[in-house]
Amino acid sequence: MSDEIKRLATYVQKGGVSKTTSSAHVAVAAAQDHGLDVVVIDLAGTQNDLATQFGVEIPTDENGDLAPDAPVSAIFGENWEFIQQNIDDLVERMTFETGEGPDLIPADPGLSGANNNLASVPLEDRFTVLDGFVSDDLAPHYDLVIMDLPGNENNIVLNGLFAAQQTLAPLQPGEFELNQVKNLDTSLKEIGAGHDGVDPELTMVAPTAIDRREPQDKAFASTVEELYPDIVAPRVSKNADIGREQGNGRTIFAVDEDELLDTGVRAREAYQELTDDLLDRLEAR
Repeated sequence: MSDEIKRLATYVQKGGVSKTTSSAHVAVAAAQDHGLDVVVIDLAGTQNDLATQFGVEIPTDENGDLAPDAPVSAIFGENWEFIQQNIDDLVERMTFETGEGPDLIPADPGLSGANNNLASVPLEDRFTVLDGFVSDDLAPHYDLVIMDLPGNENNIVLNGLFAAQQTLAPLQPGEFELNQVKNLDTSLKEIGAGHDGVDPELTMVAPTAIDRREPQDKAFASTVEELYPDIVAPRVSKNADIGREQGNGRTIFAVDEDELLDTGVRAREAYQELTDDLLDRLEAR
């Protein structure tokens, strides 16, 4: 295992655009097709969609709230350095096996408070906390980390963008979504201009949930391809398989090809091709 690790943030400033779905399927393709040790971090909030996607059961407390043994929110707290130095097997206690190759660090309810707590951290250190965790704790164990970020702009999001400096933006058809990715490209450049040593970039744009029978979907995908010809991913077909298998706690990579619809087969092939290209673009550091 190298002490370098490839990093990716999955982000658009909007929910419901296939960020979690894309994170999961890229992670599985990287693990299964490329033999990489992959970890996915769910920073997108307390719904824990990635755990649901993979059918991972997270322990709960007496109130029924999610209570992983070592919550990811702890890395943003003032006691994190003490925890690092005094708890053995820390990464192992934070991660869960998905059964499809990647490991998962789930979201926990403490992330909301962690975001607020970061506001009191000096500006020069505020957005580098997650970067330190990836470098110090994850890099010795993994080849690739994927950070699934919430659809807003807060201190957790900025930590993820800083730690990755490479961003995948999934887009579903819609004019609002096109405006969001245009804004994201601008925002990333503004972040890089405002902070020395930080240069987050839009690495790939992925048109998802594209129905080839719908003219507006085809026009949307064509527009994305025209706007971002050098970084656009293959179109991911709209299909019922992904939603059905999310309900079953697995990705479409866990399903035999003959059990998938034609649209599902095309979607899986698109995610494989997307991942091949993406891994070539990502730089380890």
